[in-house]
Amino acid sequence: MIASDAWDPRAPGRFHGCEDAGGAEPEPVVYRDVPVLTLRQVDEWNGQPKGTAFRMFRAREGELEEGRDFFLIRRGEEPELAEQWRAAGTIYPSTVHVVLLGTRAVERMRAEWHARTHSPDCGCPG
Repeated sequence: MIASDAWDPRAPGRFHGCEDAGGAEPEPVVYRDVPVLTLRQVDEWNGQPKGTAFRMFRAREGELEEGRDFFLIRRGEEPELAEQWRAAGTIYPSTVHVVLLGTRAVERMRAEWHARTHSPDCGCPG
């Protein structure tokens, strides 16, 4: 992902039906000069339990490009950053591999949520 191509990962909005979830709008993490959200931030923003964002991500991962649409920091890579995020509550305490979501990833996850919770012709803003 090139920093100039990046835009606010919150732009796609909350998952459909979660607009009134009450979770505070997350402050994006900046990684490699790119604003991104963590799985925990997406779960909490949408008022969903741990693992919801991960399932939406995994369902659409094949449509996304690592390094452009999302970043994966594997165990042992960037340990100081991972600890900083863990201490700040930005990632879950049990996180092993950190997934950082760019705008396109959040858009695709939102689409997956919509596909699972609504019919294609429901007329909602998707």
